[in-house]
Amino acid sequence: MPPDLATIRSALSTHQQLSRSGLSNKKISALYQRGELVRLTRGVYLNGSVARECDRRDRAIAVTLALALKRRTAVVSHQSAALLWGAPLISLPAKVHFSLRSVDNSGHKQATFHSYRPDSCDQAVDLHGVRVTPPLLTVSDCVKTLPVSESLAITDYFLRTEALHHAQIQSALHQLRGPGAHRASIVTRIMSPYSETPLESLACLRLYEDGLDSGIQQFEIRTPSGRLYRADFAWPSQMVILEVDGLHKYFGIYRKTEEQLRNDALRQRELELAGWAVIRATWEDLTQRPHIVTSKLRSLGVPNIINTPGRFAPTYGV
Repeated sequence: MPPDLATIRSALSTHQQLSRSGLSNKKISALYQRGELVRLTRGVYLNGSVARECDRRDRAIAVTLALALKRRTAVVSHQSAALLWGAPLISLPAKVHFSLRSVDNSGHKQATFHSYRPDSCDQAVDLHGVRVTPPLLTVSDCVKTLPVSESLAITDYFLRTEALHHAQIQSALHQLRGPGAHRASIVTRIMSPYSETPLESLACLRLYEDGLDSGIQQFEIRTPSGRLYRADFAWPSQMVILEVDGLHKYFGIYRKTEEQLRNDALRQRELELAGWAVIRATWEDLTQRPHIVTSKLRSLGVPNIINTPGRFAPTYGV
């Protein structure tokens, strides 16, 4: 079971804390050499047993927290803040992002500093002992600096978890000027609380970019067998479904790979027998060849974009 944020935070110790607990420099070095302590940055260690349970994302969280402990006046921001808030990131940040009141000329090879942001620092909140930008400011920062595909997934996460509401985000993003304003206008048009994964967010973007209506997300369909299925995207009038297959489905995290594959095959067979055309899209499809997916959907009658309020509302079908 991967460690959560609180577990990682409690497993961190500074060199000073270890010394105060009675450990000599020699003992700390010995623990480090044996792997009982893992050094994340100069003067900050992670408990070895917790470190062994960490995946790449957990490790990024641990390094973010470690640097924050060393830079008490800095505020974790941008995608690093999104990471700490639990947002799924398409790509992990290469460096930890911090906002500063003025400027820091010392630099750090593991960090990116955003200088002269006193207002952002004033809005910082405490998260497990580190200062982090709040969700709304985090979304704004990400939309201004990241590709739409990445910032949209973060925005959808905060909507889905109800940490933020549509009107809050829309108001904040409409105020953006300069670099990022165009990206913000796209995000406000297609953000959705019903996108459950970054891949579903990306599918929304690809549909929008090709001028296709995004249908109804998380549409529930009861097949003649009595089973109830939920489609990622559905166009009931055209009897078309788009299913996006993230690799996370096949890592055996929730069930064995063989079982998941059998379940997906049964699901598709039942939906097709019920008269639905099922199009499946992978991460590679949506990142490398999205036109193939959208062309297939268009050939099946999926209409162009219609700006209808509430088009993401869940609908129940039979």
